[in-house]
Amino acid sequence: MHIESPRSARSPKAVTFLRIPVLIAMGMMTMGSGMGNPGCGGDSYNVCESGCAIGGTYTLQFADTSPPGDACDALGLGLPTGSLMLMRSGRSISASLGGMPLSGYYEFSEPSRTLTLSGTQSVTSTTWYFVRVKSAVAAPAPETETDSSVIEGEYELTSGSSEETSVKCIIQRKFTATR
Repeated sequence: MHIESPRSARSPKAVTFLRIPVLIAMGMMTMGSGMGNPGCGGDSYNVCESGCAIGGTYTLQFADTSPPGDACDALGLGLPTGSLMLMRSGRSISASLGGMPLSGYYEFSEPSRTLTLSGTQSVTSTTWYFVRVKSAVAAPAPETETDSSVIEGEYELTSGSSEETSVKCIIQRKFTATR
């Protein structure tokens, strides 16, 4: 046997007092979800307060400029020529290295100030290469677009193919980029 109590029997005062703890609990559970406090994933995460002006054109110099080898030559791949161009929006970076588009992120918190970029380019309909740049902005990080800036890291190129008999090109070189 089920007995229901009529709504009118509930105290309006009790319902009012129960709303407050429920609202507080909901607020705490949704922090960082975009419903209220932005938490780590909100806009405050993308706000850089100093050392953020890394955008611009950089001259790249490799520690080792020797030819990468026959496999890379066969694919027409080598070290990039041209400048590294960066454009920052929050933590997101759009870049071009020797004309190849790259994208990634800038971790501008102290002390790391890491800059990571990557991109993929086709060589033929069955062959491609992947570029990854792992680097760090040297201290002091630039405060304005006219401050000098140095980025040091490693350039990595790896070819891939859908054909089993394809040659494989791998290039790994340390570099310094200056603005």
